[in-house]
Amino acid sequence: MTIDPAKRLADALGLQALGDEPVDVSLPGGGTLAALMLDQKGAWDRLVERHAPTAEIRDKILRNRFYQHLSQSFAGSQEYMAIEQLRALHESGRYDLIVVDTPPTRHALDFLEAPQRLADFLDRSIIRWFVKPYFSASWTTLRLFNRTVGFLFRRLEEATGVSALAEVSEFFTAMAGLFENFEPRVRQVYELLRAPQTGFLLVVSPEEQVLQEAEFFLTQIERLRVNLRAVVVNRMHREVLVRGRAPQRRTLAAIFRKLGVGPDLVEALVSNFEDYQALGRGDLLRVEAFQRQVPSSTLLLTVPNLASDVHNLAGLEAFHRHLFAEAAA
Repeated sequence: MTIDPAKRLADALGLQALGDEPVDVSLPGGGTLAALMLDQKGAWDRLVERHAPTAEIRDKILRNRFYQHLSQSFAGSQEYMAIEQLRALHESGRYDLIVVDTPPTRHALDFLEAPQRLADFLDRSIIRWFVKPYFSASWTTLRLFNRTVGFLFRRLEEATGVSALAEVSEFFTAMAGLFENFEPRVRQVYELLRAPQTGFLLVVSPEEQVLQEAEFFLTQIERLRVNLRAVVVNRMHREVLVRGRAPQRRTLAAIFRKLGVGPDLVEALVSNFEDYQALGRGDLLRVEAFQRQVPSSTLLLTVPNLASDVHNLAGLEAFHRHLFAEAAA
């Protein structure tokens, strides 16, 4: 299951498209694999359809403007629905292994933290306040209710529209049954994410900025109490060594000349090789420095910068060899 809007999962699996219902992937040599891409709005709509007590209340919620904002753009909404989807997949018992693919590092932290922020927003005391009867009253009544409150509501009215707060009240009233079980469901998935059988895999590249973000993630691991099983450094350039040493410039030039390369091209090839060596040496030094921040119990693997991108299962097979060669050894 991917919650990354970049749509790379379908590409890597060789699929034309990927939706929010599991799609079976044809695997050579047996085994089963299903993939899906989270549709935030569709997932919210299905949640409403499951929990709405009547068709009338369901339709009222789906038409509600505050609900439409919440289900499409409210901060933390996507991550909460990812949590809901993960919970449903786990409870179905259909899968031996569930992999959740998040966008880059800081968004992975959103996946872990945003549902709780949304839970705080939907705190029961706030819900009770919003379902008070005067919210469904006319704005004239509200303005007379209290001068200070009336001033605040006028400001909100100017910013969000005349019926905004009434619609918020209508939404919370209709969704009261759903939010009663909101916190227990979030807590249940958090327990699953921190369970011994759950592991996190951090994928980075050897660029300085990416590694800095990864170091920030590592500092949050202890606070989040999650199990970081492995770090994969992708697109790694490797310095070429012969008997433990880098080839000398004149040695390289002699090799190219013996291969019949013209004099002008020899110089270009030697310079290109030296640039690549510098790139490989830089990658290695940055990763070695980064590895000192990685917990000793966490495996660190490197995957070379492949000649082509991964667009199908054959490409994943090539990737697989680099990921699991050390473990097999």
